[in-house]
Amino acid sequence: MLSRTCLLARQSSKLPLYSLTNRFSSDVAEVKESKNPLSTGQTGAAVLGGSLLATAVSKEMIVLDADVLAGSILFACTYGLGKKIGPMVIDGLDKYTKNIETTMSEGKKVQIAAYEAAIAEEKAAIESLKLAGDIFDIKRELVQIEIEAEYRRRIKTVHTEVKKRLDYQVELENTKKAFIRDHIVAWLEKEVIASISPEQEEANINQCIASLSLLAPSQ
Repeated sequence: MLSRTCLLARQSSKLPLYSLTNRFSSDVAEVKESKNPLSTGQTGAAVLGGSLLATAVSKEMIVLDADVLAGSILFACTYGLGKKIGPMVIDGLDKYTKNIETTMSEGKKVQIAAYEAAIAEEKAAIESLKLAGDIFDIKRELVQIEIEAEYRRRIKTVHTEVKKRLDYQVELENTKKAFIRDHIVAWLEKEVIASISPEQEEANINQCIASLSLLAPSQ
């Protein structure tokens, strides 16, 4: 069977191209002439395709050799696998794409938030630069206040130290005067006592006794 099919294919290949075209055109014309002008329904396209395929095979326009059969089987298997596995692959790719889009959108949101924060910081820095003049004036005034406070503290320290020294000098002079006064008084007392003789002492004692005796009756 295959040898006869190959022989027919070789003979058909030797025919001129225009004869094949005319044959195919006549076959299509016959199919068109025999077509019902009414609606063919849902299976009309399948019937038409099957008729054209059968016509092509019967006219040996399509030679069913090993290559054609293998190609047909390969096409059928590929089509079936595509129908069965295609939706699962599409779903998996859709999920993978959605995951990638979600990850990229989250990263994009994080970057946008970071950029917005940086923009806010820059705006705050610009506002702070506008107030830099006032800040410098305030710092200058604070420095002047600190200098004035330090000056007053030093003046107070000098006043305290000078007062301590003056108080020390006054106390030293008073101590000297008290020492001299006590020394003079003690010296005078000693000299007075030393200048009194025993007779004068006895006379003074007797005079004192007489004075006391005169005072006694009056009491």
